[in-house]
Amino acid sequence: MADHATTTADLVSELVNAPINVIDRLFEDYRATTAAGEGPKSREFNQIVQEHLQGLLSKPGALEQIPVLGNSSSHLTRIKCGSLVRFRCMVQDPSYGEELHLTVAQLVNSSTGETKQVFSHYTDADQVLEEGWEVDYSSPDNVFTEREVAYCVSIPGQNEWAQLSAPAAALEDALGKLNIGAQSTGTRSDLPRVDEKKYPLRGCEHSAALVKFHTPGRVPKVASTVDVVGIYELCHGPKEQGDGDDASDKGRWPCIHAILFTDVTADTLVSGLPRPAASEHIDRRNMALAHLSSVLGGDDLAAHFLLLHLLSKTVAVQDVKVGKFSLNLVGFPLSSKDQASAGTFASSNPATRWISGVLAQLVPWCVEIPFELKTVNSSTFLPSAESGDLQAGVLQLAVDTEIICDETCLHEGTLDDRGLRNLQALQTVILDQTLTYVYPYQPINLATNLRVLVLSNGKSIMENDCDLYLNESSVAFLARIDDESAASFKPLDPMHTEQIRQYLELARHMEFSVPTDVSNDISDEYAALRREAHEKGEPMMTQDDLSLIVTVARLVSISKGEPELSSASWKEALALETRRGERNTQAKAARAVASANPPK
Repeated sequence: MADHATTTADLVSELVNAPINVIDRLFEDYRATTAAGEGPKSREFNQIVQEHLQGLLSKPGALEQIPVLGNSSSHLTRIKCGSLVRFRCMVQDPSYGEELHLTVAQLVNSSTGETKQVFSHYTDADQVLEEGWEVDYSSPDNVFTEREVAYCVSIPGQNEWAQLSAPAAALEDALGKLNIGAQSTGTRSDLPRVDEKKYPLRGCEHSAALVKFHTPGRVPKVASTVDVVGIYELCHGPKEQGDGDDASDKGRWPCIHAILFTDVTADTLVSGLPRPAASEHIDRRNMALAHLSSVLGGDDLAAHFLLLHLLSKTVAVQDVKVGKFSLNLVGFPLSSKDQASAGTFASSNPATRWISGVLAQLVPWCVEIPFELKTVNSSTFLPSAESGDLQAGVLQLAVDTEIICDETCLHEGTLDDRGLRNLQALQTVILDQTLTYVYPYQPINLATNLRVLVLSNGKSIMENDCDLYLNESSVAFLARIDDESAASFKPLDPMHTEQIRQYLELARHMEFSVPTDVSNDISDEYAALRREAHEKGEPMMTQDDLSLIVTVARLVSISKGEPELSSASWKEALALETRRGERNTQAKAARAVASANPPK
């Protein structure tokens, strides 16, 4: 048993440190079993390699031995070319096109005339041939295949808990086997190339790589998130072939030949817990509500709407987008002009930073956009290929990213043309869940799926699906928040935090439907409510009002783990909307009185 364990560990270690050697042996075994006269089939052998990797990496602790490209480009100096790596990334630019690659090369010995074949599917490195051997480029036995190339970046706004990680001992051991000293952190001048203009959050630390997919037609779409396992190399970018060769690694791009890649799903993000039973959904819901209420200073109604927002996801039903739920929470203290920003995409307001920090513990990717004039006027929110290469925009974010807009730092000043275009782009995302990719001759509108939470002192300048004024206790609580009090707040314990994360991810991806009988009941009640309001001379419910309540009811059902809309959830949504309307009316009236009677 011990020998078997040692053998498995050695195999995994070799796979991590010298994967090409492992693949070469597999190819020799494959050729030995191929019928005489029958050429190797690259697609068939590719499947053999994938199955071999999956088998070894399914062993306990095996995956954690693979070095990880994290959120910092300095990680690139710690990885040896030719080793196996993992990269959790977002596809920023899938348009790097196809490459024709010599996958199986026929070699001939110039002295003896002997021939043999070598497999080079997962590398761009030149074959190191033994003396007397050379590639016979005229041989009909050479096999060429196509591969597709995409530029991928570490996921913008990726929170620490959602990053790929390895146990410290295993990572230290893996780096040690790669002959990496503790001092090998690298400097900016010796890093492989990373294009800052292709990362949405300019100035923020990140890593990037050209990922070569050897399965044509399966390249993930733009802004999708994938976990890649592949072989790391440095190479010239496909778009700069012919620009001249640069023999130094400094002129080359980090590149990963993807052997395995999978979509990032709820299960990969929170895989450590068993799926909760249906009866546990209510317990998890109550736990999440209690936590959100606590961090909002005891505002139970705001906690309900914030939870519904976190569960929202845009889906297409009969070509109509439903489920989006942007939320504006009103009542945050204004940020003073002299509060120093922690960065272009970090809020300077302790109260809004507090909420961002809380949500960062619950959702995998979270991006702050402070509405400071300098940021809004100098940034570019839309991705653009007008220069020939797709440069990222601030809003080119991964699916399901939480965007937190901080309006409390918007002070007097002038929005220039770029700033106005940026806010219009954000407004389009909020209302239509569409992002425009600016190409030279024809802009392309692509569907996106981003949640937008706006934190403001007064009603937002953006049009949102729902706005809610915080109650007085919440406003007072947030006004007292500073970095010291935030640090002293007792955090949720790790187990409950993990349970809420799992609850949010699983609920957000539930299949959901509206039964015909419930739909008919809603239509009847809508007509009755309009008739009653008309008789009383009160404002009648509009179609937009109905659409919002249906969205709230849908999210209430999902929050309780219900796969279809129930009458009880519809009633609960009506009650929540009634409370929200009353709260907002009272808050606006109180503000009007305060504005008319300013303190002397």
